[in-house]
Order: sequence, then C-alpha cells, then structure tokens
Amino acid sequence: MIEINDGRLIHLEGRNTSYIFRVTDTDHLEHVYYGKRLNNVAQSERAIVEKNLAKAGLSIAYDSAHPTRDLNNTALEASFEGKGDFRIPLIRVKGKKILDFKYSGHRVYAGIRRYKNAHLPMAVAEETNSETIEILLEERKEKISIILCYTLFKDWDIITRKTIVRNDGDEDIAITSCASMQLDLYGKDFNLINLGGAPLRELQKEKRKIDNGRITLSSRNMNTGFECNNVFALLNERNECYISGLIYSASYATNFEKSPYSKLHITSGINSEDFEWALKSREEFESPEAILSYSESGLDEAGRRFKKGIEKLVMRGLWKERFRPISLSTRDICGLDVNEERTGELCRTAKAMGFEAIILDDGWFGVRRDKQTSLGDWYVNSMKFPGGLKMLSSEIHREGLLFGLYFDIETVSRNSNLFKEKKDWAIYTEKKIGYAQGDDDYILDYTREDVQEWAIDTLSDVIEIAKLDYLRYEKSKLISDLERESADAFSLRYIMGIYNVLNTISRKFPNLLIETSFSGGGRFDLGMLSYSSLMRITANTDPISRIPSIEGARLFYPNAAGLVTLSTSPDKITGKDVDVETRFNVSIFNALEYSLDITKLPPHEVLAIKNQIEFYKQYRQVLQFGDVQSEENGERIIWSASNQDGSVIIVLYLQKELTPNDIKERLFIRQAREDYKYRIYSRTHVQSEEDELRYPAEIECYEAWGDAIKWAGIALSEKDGGTGYTEDMRKLKDNSSRLYILRKI
Repeated sequence: MIEINDGRLIHLEGRNTSYIFRVTDTDHLEHVYYGKRLNNVAQSERAIVEKNLAKAGLSIAYDSAHPTRDLNNTALEASFEGKGDFRIPLIRVKGKKILDFKYSGHRVYAGIRRYKNAHLPMAVAEETNSETIEILLEERKEKISIILCYTLFKDWDIITRKTIVRNDGDEDIAITSCASMQLDLYGKDFNLINLGGAPLRELQKEKRKIDNGRITLSSRNMNTGFECNNVFALLNERNECYISGLIYSASYATNFEKSPYSKLHITSGINSEDFEWALKSREEFESPEAILSYSESGLDEAGRRFKKGIEKLVMRGLWKERFRPISLSTRDICGLDVNEERTGELCRTAKAMGFEAIILDDGWFGVRRDKQTSLGDWYVNSMKFPGGLKMLSSEIHREGLLFGLYFDIETVSRNSNLFKEKKDWAIYTEKKIGYAQGDDDYILDYTREDVQEWAIDTLSDVIEIAKLDYLRYEKSKLISDLERESADAFSLRYIMGIYNVLNTISRKFPNLLIETSFSGGGRFDLGMLSYSSLMRITANTDPISRIPSIEGARLFYPNAAGLVTLSTSPDKITGKDVDVETRFNVSIFNALEYSLDITKLPPHEVLAIKNQIEFYKQYRQVLQFGDVQSEENGERIIWSASNQDGSVIIVLYLQKELTPNDIKERLFIRQAREDYKYRIYSRTHVQSEEDELRYPAEIECYEAWGDAIKWAGIALSEKDGGTGYTEDMRKLKDNSSRLYILRKI
C-alpha cells in the first residue's frame, strides 16, 4: 500500500519491500530508502533520513536560507540543471539551463493510471492489486510541470515509474531529454550486471564494478540492440540486488554516476541523442515506463521476483500462461524453397512424430526466390502454393497442428510491387557514394499512419484467410543514413507506430500466438513482450556456443518467453558436431522449436526426436514455467528446473570438454526439499546401432532424501576418461550431456 505521513513522507510498501522518499524543507523530493520492508516508518524517519549539517568542499548551497543543502550531494527522486546539481538531470528543456522544480502536491489512485499516450506499453493489473501515486512538481517561473508517476504492485514487489512533462505556459517549448526514472542509491560498492554481445552471441552476462565517474548503457540504432540490453541489475556490498528495465524497444540510455560521497545516481529512459519533442501550450509528453524490483538476498531472488512480475504484469493475453507449442520450422529445412508439396510432407511427418505446430518461414510470399525481392508483397506465391493459404491451412489443421507464418512487415524490397507503388513509404535516399543503406531493401516509415494502417490490414487479411494460430513477426534490417533536418524523436515515433500495429493485431486476434524477434536478440525487451509471448533469444543454432545467451536471458526474462531452435548437425554457423540428444537436452529450458528435415533423418534420430517430444510434453510445466538455476564449474555446466513445490526437478549435466582421468563427481541439487524423498534416474538416450554395440545404455537410478541430495550430493557413476571402460560407466565425449529426473516418492 501507499502511505503518506504528515503529507511529507511517502512510503510505497510492498509485500517484502519498501520504497521511501520525502518532501524536504526546500520542497524537493529526497530519496530516503529502497530495500527490505520496514515497519513503523514514520517513527523511524528522523533516524533514517540523511543529515545535512555540513557541506563538502567547493559544493554549492541551494540558497542562503539553506547553506548546507547541496543538491549535488543529495539523493533525489528528480534532479535538474542548475542550482549546483551537476548530475544528469531527469529532463532537459531546450534553452532552459536553470530549472528548479518543486513539490506542489500529490494524488493517490487505486489501480494503474492510463495517460494520453495509448501507443506505449505499460505494466497492467487489476485495480485491487495495484496503487498509483502522482507527484506534481512545478517550475513556476518557466511555467512547466512534471508528474512523477509511481505504481506499486504490492503482491509482486514491483514498482513502475514514468515521467510526464506538461507545458503550462503560452509559448511552445522543446524537450531534449526525458528519463523514465531517476534512482539515487546509498552505498560505497556497486557491481553492475547487464547483458551485452553481438549478433549470434547476444544477451551475455557482463559484470563490472562501478567506480567514480559515469558508465552508460545505451543503444542508438532504433532498437534495444544486440550490444546492450536495457535491463540491468545492481549488487551492493551487502548483497542487496536492484533490477530495473524499460518497457521500451527503441534507442535508450541508462546512466550510472558514482559520486565520492557514497551515492549512485541512475537515470534511465529514451536516448537523448537526436531527440527533441515539441510541446505546445497545455500539451503533455509521456515517457516510456521503467520497472523496478529488489531483494535483500542477491541476484537470484531479485531475478525471480522480477521475472514473476514480468509474467504477471507485462505479458498479457491468453498465451502468457499457456504452454508454448513444440513447433517445426521450415527455416533451416527449405530456406526460401518452400512449396505446397514439401510443406504437406513435413506436416504429415510432424504429426506422426508428435509436433504441435508447423511454421512456414521465409519464401511463401510474392515472387520470393532470393533475399533481394518481394518483402512487402504479402500475398501467397501461387507458383509454390497453387492451392493458396486457405487450402494449406486446412491440411495443416486437419492434422491437428497449429499453423504459423513468417512476416518481415517492417521491411520492403526494392524489387517489389509495394516499393514501385509506394516508394515514399520507404526510408531511403537515392544512391550516393558511400550510401550505407544498400540497394536491396529498406525500412518502411512507421511514423506514418498510412503505413501502420497498411500493415494492420495486410496482417489481418492473411491471418483471417489462413486461419493463423502463430505469427512470426521478424525484423531483419537496421536503418542508416537518415536525412533529417533536426532532431525529431524519430526513433520514439517509429516504435510507437510498431506498437500500434502489434497492439491492434493482438487485440483483434486474441488467440494468436505472436513471436517477435530481430535476427534473434536484437529487439529482445519488455516492450515487445507486452504484445508477444515469444522472443527468439538468438539466431545462433549451435547448442553449445549459445549457452551464455540462454543463461543471460534467463537472468531477467521468463523461461517460456525465450525461444530456441534445435537445428542440424554439424551446425551451419560454427560447424560443431553435437549429437541429437545433447542438442535437445540443452534446448529444453525454454520454448522449443525444431528446424531440421525430419523426413530424411536416420531411424535412430527419428526415434530419438519422438521420445524427446514425449518427454518435453510430460515436463513442459517445469521447463517453461519452473524455477531454473545455473551452475558452471570448469568444463561442466549444470542447469536445474524445479516446479513450485520442489516435487519434480529436471537437471542438465553438460560436459563441454572431456578431461582424461578426471575426478569422481558429485551432483548437488540445491532445489531439493530436505523433507522429501526422491527417486533419481537419468533419461535414456537413443543411440545408433554402432554406439549400442560399443557402449550399452547407461542406467543410473537412486533413491535418497532431499537433505542428502542437497548437502552430500549424488555420487555419479564414473566417466570413461581414458583409463578403461566398464559396464554402467558414463560415456561422455566433448559436448555431450545427460538429463537427470528427480521425482518425489
């Protein structure tokens, strides 16, 4: 609940957390505390509020009446330029170098508050589960107001923040920067954890100590980007963990400024480079929403709270709590050479093997024969599919499978009918020396309402004709060489257009499962997750090299929201050869898709995949919605997924490289309930006839109590490490694995 004590001390009280700030005697908002839940806060106020009896050398006093009030060394909810505060401000207004916003009042509402900007996603909940407070700050001299919006989702220990700027004057103003939130924390030592990388190795965990000075996480390419995701975590010296992210999918910036006076100043929101938003008299600007979570018990517990909040509050629609289907994609089977006969063959085989959906990927539309044509011409290729999508859909649905289609609706090919007819819709410049955009395709201008309407109508027509169950909403290109006379917030206006399309389609077709991705993890964020239920973690199909990407995504995003693909071996990207059972074992802790030619597999792999699908269906609740933990120890990786009560636990043991004559191993299962007795057994792998003759199937089966499993560990059978093989030893080569199942008995 939200408590206001004496009209000056504001306490956002979650189930396990407290967020406290106050109005100072200078009418600024001072941050007091964010951490473990406190009781009787009003009685403790004098003790926990920072004293201001002296000021640091060379600091600037706020005014003569408050000679020790140094705004630059005060933890604030909102900082501004001027008055001695040299930190990055919450907002900037063009031509206004001195701004002094002061508290003018507050309002408390049951539930969430929706403002004028309907095209930005936000956390949602029933009114009984949330409460909102608006803090009004006014700059009376400049006639500008700011509303700081805090929504508390008590049951989930989640707080959301956003900033609204209002022009109260008669003259136009221009905002050149507006952060969604400012968070000033007390502490000497902070470690920053974020997700970075590059295409095919995105979302990988990075950790660094924050020293005095500034660190910036940002994107400028109109996406959240491969290089730096917009969710981060902070760990302080007491192992307290704060997690925050933006419900936003375009260029952003998060700044961390460590002062020498044990304070950390954080601002997070739209990237201010090339940003300018004009506000006429009485107009408002609304920032994207930021979301916050905290735990006193470190990153794992804070991550669990954050992910649960995402599942309950950010994700929406019928699919957010449904099992994600086991699908077969034509992407790595047919490439662009899809056709009616081939799809029908795959469909019938997929049904016999237990698949639940078939995704017709790139190549089904226009005259698509190569990557240089037909994007934008979203009508079926009648040469490849003479019966049309309606007949194909009927055949797929008769087999009891869901039907999905690929779209790259944001891109248009130069060689397409759409480009010829609507050339002005494309973001391009006539070819110049050094032009970076390329000759083949362009991004469509989604700041235009007519482009948005075309996309909605085009998608709606195909969804209705094909009776689609699954929409693969892909993006494959960056924008470059934008010729614009001035900064105009193009990135924000563009993504608002995309949100409008996704929001309209998701509401119009509530049963549709939407997957969004940008060549894998290039737009893997909470903004996309507000409209979709799946995001591809990475386009890397090598099951071993993509492990850091999967582990990184798992830190902050729900398991069921991340999609991975089990593809061919040797892998088309790295050339690594990994057996089909290990490819499965390391892919099952998320939503799972296959993309390999199931009509041409050797018999033992057909049997293996049938068994895999049966196993995945049996344990899908644990694997998609359970608590997953990771452990890495040298060349060994351990993942474990547990259901809510700990009665079922699935454990992955992966060996990246065999060490000859290695030590004997124990497997410690931290998620085991000490008062439960378990049966532990390994999943049987299907082997080729040659391997069966050389190495009989391993059988590991035990019964033990949870306390023994948790603290003494399971003494695993020895590995064949070059000293001779005997029956029941584990035969593990490089990049091989085992799955262990623990069930309460």
